Amino acid sequence: MIYELSKDYFVRPLAESDLDGAYPGWFEDQEVCRYNSHGKFFKTKSYFKDYLNELNRLQSIVWAICHIKDGHIGNVSLQQISLINRTAEFAIILGDKRHWGKGVGFLAGRKLLEHGFTKLNLERIYCGTAATNEGMKKLADAMGMILEGTRRRHLFLEGSRVDMLEYGILMEEFEKILNS
Repeated sequence: MIYELSKDYFVRPLAESDLDGAYPGWFEDQEVCRYNSHGKFFKTKSYFKDYLNELNRLQSIVWAICHIKDGHIGNVSLQQISLINRTAEFAIILGDKRHWGKGVGFLAGRKLLEHGFTKLNLERIYCGTAATNEGMKKLADAMGMILEGTRRRHLFLEGSRVDMLEYGILMEEFEKILNS
């Protein structure tokens, strides 16, 4: 366990044993992947093994979000970490729909932001989401991210063009949240 999020949830490193569970199937579930590209190009188990092996070489952090009874239910990550610019992209997937709407995304996201700012000395963490993704917009707002801009008609989702909203939070803004 890296961090305990609550009495029921914690985060830990993604493990090879996760590949034998429900994890690969999340990326085939069209409801889980409604707002990302994962459900468009299906991947084999060897793809996931290669991805897991590359985590040690990539500029990213991927944590498995776990429930004490249900096990691995999602992932939260910092991607495209730039140690020069001190920035990273936030991403999350909750593959186990039984845990949607329970605040676990907020708990895991906030802990990852804290880790990024206090352990990695990042200056800015950002994310992008479809303008139609109400859940991610609520999560970004709840974590203190600020809407910074719009990439017009940037995404093709479910047969139509959709704007992508860009959110970001600076270290000093996050510190104010922690101290309030």
